[in-house]
Amino acid sequence: MELGLNGKTALVTGASYGLGFACAKELAAEGVRVVLCSRDADRANNAAEQIAQETGSQVTGVAADLRNRQEVGELLDRAEAVLGAVDILVLSTGHPPTFPFTRATDEHWEEGIDLILRPAISLTRGLLPGMRERDYGRLIYIGSATGLQPEESSVVQSTLRTGINGFSKCIATEAAADGVTANVLCPGYFDTPLVTDLAGKYAEEEGVSTEQVLDNWKKLSPAAKFGKPEDLGAFVAFLASPRGEFFNGTSIAMDGGYLKQY
Repeated sequence: MELGLNGKTALVTGASYGLGFACAKELAAEGVRVVLCSRDADRANNAAEQIAQETGSQVTGVAADLRNRQEVGELLDRAEAVLGAVDILVLSTGHPPTFPFTRATDEHWEEGIDLILRPAISLTRGLLPGMRERDYGRLIYIGSATGLQPEESSVVQSTLRTGINGFSKCIATEAAADGVTANVLCPGYFDTPLVTDLAGKYAEEEGVSTEQVLDNWKKLSPAAKFGKPEDLGAFVAFLASPRGEFFNGTSIAMDGGYLKQY
């Protein structure tokens, strides 16, 4: 399928590995010029170099901590300096503190807000006016299945990912007539280093092996396996393309059947 993305530009965050990396790679493979960011400069540059070599597209790595407002502003400036204008935002962030409500502190909530909500607000505020002027924009927020089906052991994540769903819907409603779409992709469990790290934390608390936690998580899906990052990346590329223009204001589960809603 020809997606019509050749020549478009994208900013992809959290893209040195895992889901963000897969999104940046798929976009680059479609001819998109990409700026990808990571908190670690070496990781960002290495990821950019790898994707550029494999796809032939222009890919630039930039170091930025999305929890730091100044660095978010500098990221926007750098992306627009490199790309000229940003047509596509793929916002992928790390995982906030994982605790039930009775153990989540004010600091945990503040960390989650700085990681999940503030970057979405700041990056959207910075990019949306230009997208509307050019009559084309794709705002794609990588959320979580917990934003559709809350998990009591992860109250910060569940609450704030739900907030991203509402935020995206508001942007979609306001900007749709100007050729801009906003959607949230809500993955379940994928085969990424982040999932393995989280499993290790749960394993330590529960006194079991990491492998046991991972196996239990696989069984949460009827498919009894983890998703592949490249599959999520391919769907993001579709949403980012002109072919995806009628997906707007939606929160889309990609979870192998884990969620019980329909």
